[in-house]
Amino acid sequence: MKDRITPEFIAAIPKSDLHLHLDGSLRLKTLIELAREAKVKLPSYSEAGLRKLVFKETYKDLPDYLHGFMYTCAVLPDLENLERVARELVEDNAAEGVRYIEVRFAPQLHVTSSTGVRDVVRAVAAGLAAGAKAHNASKAVKSGEDVPFHFGMILCAMRRFKKGMSPYFADMLRLMEHAPKDEIYAAASLELARAGVELAKEGLPVVGFDLAGEEAGYPPADHWAAYQYAHNHFVRKTVHAGEAYGPESIWQAITQCHANRIGTALSCSPRT
Repeated sequence: MKDRITPEFIAAIPKSDLHLHLDGSLRLKTLIELAREAKVKLPSYSEAGLRKLVFKETYKDLPDYLHGFMYTCAVLPDLENLERVARELVEDNAAEGVRYIEVRFAPQLHVTSSTGVRDVVRAVAAGLAAGAKAHNASKAVKSGEDVPFHFGMILCAMRRFKKGMSPYFADMLRLMEHAPKDEIYAAASLELARAGVELAKEGLPVVGFDLAGEEAGYPPADHWAAYQYAHNHFVRKTVHAGEAYGPESIWQAITQCHANRIGTALSCSPRT
């Protein structure tokens, strides 16, 4: 068996990726190009520099790892950019022999003063669909020699946020200025769960609801109302848990958030 399992065999067989962050999977070349266009300041404008300074081989902790997302998210409020990186993500996965992906992202992070959660989700869906359509139109797929490409989307709520992260979060913090922060974070999560249920009913491929972001000090149980709403409407649920908070986080995810799957953010990194 060992002799038959070769790198070539692994590369050739159809695969799936069930934990794939859209904003953690940008091509570095694309990130640099979009940052220049949007005048987003990067610590380096070379791929080698970004790998050395931001998207490293190892990280000291989860917040250090999550630091890189501030740069990728900074170029994604534009709907065309979202559609582009979604399409490129399909292209990159298809090239690696992956034929089914579940792409997760936080729509509220990418909302602007002129767009909403629905616009963001539809833009990502359009990009994924374009990439899948191109692959599925190939002669190999039509002849049965290759496997068609399929995808789903998982909408991520954020454990915590600051007003500078997006206009959406700035509005939440302003409108609920007298509420405790954990209640504001929970309210945003519940609103996203509601949006996810509605979008799934409209026919968009929303296959799950997630909770992501800095874990220590921000337990899953704070977001139980959002998860209960998703659960009541038959939406699958996953939780980033056990990364920086310990087994208690996993226990809360299962017992209070009805988690069907436990996720880990450390399985993704920007692509070359």
